[in-house]
Amino acid sequence: MSLEDDAERLKNQPIFSSFGAEQLRLVAFSAETVQVPAKTILFREGEPADGGCLLVSGQILLRSSETGQETLIDEPGTLLGELALLTEITRPATAATVTDCTLMMLSRRLLRRVLEEYPAMAEVMRMALAERLHALSADLSKLHPEFSRN
Repeated sequence: MSLEDDAERLKNQPIFSSFGAEQLRLVAFSAETVQVPAKTILFREGEPADGGCLLVSGQILLRSSETGQETLIDEPGTLLGELALLTEITRPATAATVTDCTLMMLSRRLLRRVLEEYPAMAEVMRMALAERLHALSADLSKLHPEFSRN
């Protein structure tokens, strides 16, 4: 895996889509790529989250005790914990590897450091997230009219 490959994986994530090549390389360089054996708990539901992880290869099972829902994550490039990169939250589900996995670990501290070094990116990111939130709100209003503002 090269730095350019890692930067390309990040670029495909909505949270990083507005980053330039230099910022993507900085994040990719600072991220930690780890090999995790099958049947390893990555994090538990309710634990504080300090960042996210990008699935490079393998399969991860997400399990929510609150909803009883299980979701198999097997698409390389899936980012788990995107919101934890931006704010302090708790994990909404338990994540465990099903197979041996390669993960790119991203911390909130790392993202903050990049945004401090490139403050204009913070505004671009804020605008992109606001657009995504607006689109989500519109989608929810279509599905559940009681959520729309009248």
